[in-house]
Amino acid sequence: MKENCGNLNNLKQLEKLFDNSFSKEQLLNENLKNNEGESNIEVRKRMVSAINDVLENNYGKRVAIVSHGAAIKFYLQNFCKFDSSKDVFYFKGKEVGPLQIKSPSVLKLQFNDNDLMKIKVINI
Repeated sequence: MKENCGNLNNLKQLEKLFDNSFSKEQLLNENLKNNEGESNIEVRKRMVSAINDVLENNYGKRVAIVSHGAAIKFYLQNFCKFDSSKDVFYFKGKEVGPLQIKSPSVLKLQFNDNDLMKIKVINI
């Protein structure tokens, strides 16, 4: 599953138009995208499809999925509320972690079928 950031030179120019990082702006505006790139919604659809496929084909197994931080944040919006004033995600009313997912970082997502049951940030 390959991301499409679009025209990277254009992205540098777009970032100058916003007070926040482009990634955060995309969290706030799901349809915002770089020229020739993907929106938050498009990334989420791609992520949901791929992760659901992994879950269905690996039922009961532990699986590691590696992805770009922005794509993970967009995916988490399917299950979490993003509080832009604090830059944190909330899952079932509990703070999951900061907007700035450290690189590298590990998030443990526990599913029951395709339903996310638990999120844990693992400090490395």
